[in-house]
Amino acid sequence: MRCKKRVVILTGASQGIGRATAYALARAGCRLVLAARGAIRLQQLAMELNAQGYTAIAIPTDMGDTTQAAALAHKTVAIFGTIDVIINNAGIGVYQAVAELDETAARQVMEVNYFGPVALIQAALPTLMANPDGGLIINISSIIGRRAMPHMAAYCATKAALERMAESLRLEVKTANVRVSTVYPGVTATEFVHNSLGDIARLRPNRRAGVPAEWVAQAILQTIRYERRDVFITLFDRAFVTFSMIFPYLADQILFYYTRIRN
Repeated sequence: MRCKKRVVILTGASQGIGRATAYALARAGCRLVLAARGAIRLQQLAMELNAQGYTAIAIPTDMGDTTQAAALAHKTVAIFGTIDVIINNAGIGVYQAVAELDETAARQVMEVNYFGPVALIQAALPTLMANPDGGLIINISSIIGRRAMPHMAAYCATKAALERMAESLRLEVKTANVRVSTVYPGVTATEFVHNSLGDIARLRPNRRAGVPAEWVAQAILQTIRYERRDVFITLFDRAFVTFSMIFPYLADQILFYYTRIRN
């Protein structure tokens, strides 16, 4: 899909991967609808982009509220008359062992990472299906949605749910010319850990350095252009997932001992 003048909804746009992606897509000529909970940061980003001659509209949205998530699609159509691309990037983490998992936190993460994106997709589908060029849905997952890590079960579960939903959706909307892609970032240098729920003090010192958010942003831009089904950011990310699928028992052992050493 060519990027010029495409109307793109980008959630989680105010910081990290979302902010980097907003700049990458704006430079490529997309018309952006930026969504995030942080209204001040979001408005500042939209003003920065507009001041540089790009087109960006800020719509503060809590993706943990399915009513707001659905309204985001309707507001976009009211402003631009169409939707070409949805990027479900908003997400929140939680770091707790299953035995200690707080139900409220787990439900909050599921609402933001899964139910919000589903509500947005459902509200946008009639417009995407009516689009003469079809539409593209990009879900930002994680490599640990494919291979879960200890103490991150709730977060991993939300990303796995998002991936399985995407697999079903891809086949359901195929005849309507709506395409579905999934991007799998690994560890990325953002504020994600700082914004996570649970025992983040334990997680932060043990977290390895991540790739720049701009790397993920470029991968998302290329996903729009080439519409690949599954997109990994680095060779290590792809190798990690592939190895875990082929040798699951060995992956268990490696992660078990790695976690014990790090902690």
